[in-house]
Amino acid sequence: MIRPALLALALAGAASVAHGADTRIATRPYGTTAAGQAVEQVTLTNARGMTLSYIDYGATITGATVADRQGRRANVVLDLPDLAAYERGRAKHAAIIGRYAGRIGKARYTLDGKTVELIPNARGMTVHGGPDGYEKRVWRRRDFADKASIGSVYTLVSPDGDQRFPGTLTIEVTYRLQRARDEFSIEYAARTDAPTVVNLTNHGYFNLAGAGSGGLATHRFCIAAERYAVTDDVRVPTGELASVAGTPLDLRRPTDITPLLAKPEGALAPPQGFDHSYVFDQPAGQLVRAAVIDDSASGRRMEIFTTEPSAQFYTANGFDGVERGSTGQPYRKHDAFAFETQHLPDSPNQSAFPSTALYPGQVMRSVTTFRFGVAPARTDFSPCTSAPR
Repeated sequence: MIRPALLALALAGAASVAHGADTRIATRPYGTTAAGQAVEQVTLTNARGMTLSYIDYGATITGATVADRQGRRANVVLDLPDLAAYERGRAKHAAIIGRYAGRIGKARYTLDGKTVELIPNARGMTVHGGPDGYEKRVWRRRDFADKASIGSVYTLVSPDGDQRFPGTLTIEVTYRLQRARDEFSIEYAARTDAPTVVNLTNHGYFNLAGAGSGGLATHRFCIAAERYAVTDDVRVPTGELASVAGTPLDLRRPTDITPLLAKPEGALAPPQGFDHSYVFDQPAGQLVRAAVIDDSASGRRMEIFTTEPSAQFYTANGFDGVERGSTGQPYRKHDAFAFETQHLPDSPNQSAFPSTALYPGQVMRSVTTFRFGVAPARTDFSPCTSAPR
């Protein structure tokens, strides 16, 4: 059972138009899917001028504009130019992933003595739930405004047998922008009518210098994790959680990773970059700081807080320049990073990992918060600790 987060998900009445002079929820048509479903885009604006945009297709974030050290705002989430690009895309740009984010080895698991056979890919595993993932669905949406925040609640009903997973799963994903802080959160809740497993995340790619600006040479990464999940030759966890100490994966102090990406060795060699599950030591459900990322070029800082026990840190190793963003710039290898907060891959087959099982009557809850600000003028080389929010 995934324990509920120790954070109330307070939602007020629905709204979809302007709310006072300082904040705004704006909607506009974003197009029609190939199947004929209408899609809208929502843009939230807070009192500081930060915006957060997302579309109903895949409950996908399409932009987050935040200030640099001069107060100039730029979008830091990699986006695509239009709905058709999202439909044909394979990188799952900033969409909600499910029913199970990450890999499940041999495309099967056993729960309560019952073996569930999933849909294998060409390498014999299930990745991100398999084909027809949640990123390819049009979600139902209601907008809201409360005293401290504005946002939207997305709902998706995944029927029994969807992607071969048992149980009808009802999912709510809330995007919440703080009115007075450059901070947004993603809040997840899920219920089932039969025993199942669930692992949800957002597959956003970030570049704090601005989407489409190029690589990560000006970024410094600090991840508050002492362990990572060891994987086999197809990157399915073996069950071992090893220390990052003495490996290229040790990012407990602010680190320039570009030399590691230029010449990947050891644990970085097989994926040609970072594509690893970092494990956090925290009480179940407690919202703590998992990572701090600074960009020296713009001065932007992003802090990530999560109730999840792990995150997949990925440096866009598969980008090949074919996809282009709304700026027209191609997305090339290592042009961005993803920090996918979630439970560990293959948890249904690893009894020592935190459980992803969900039963009728239970509610799976999870929260991840992205806080933006300006990095110190001098590089801070102090350790990145998992401080409570």
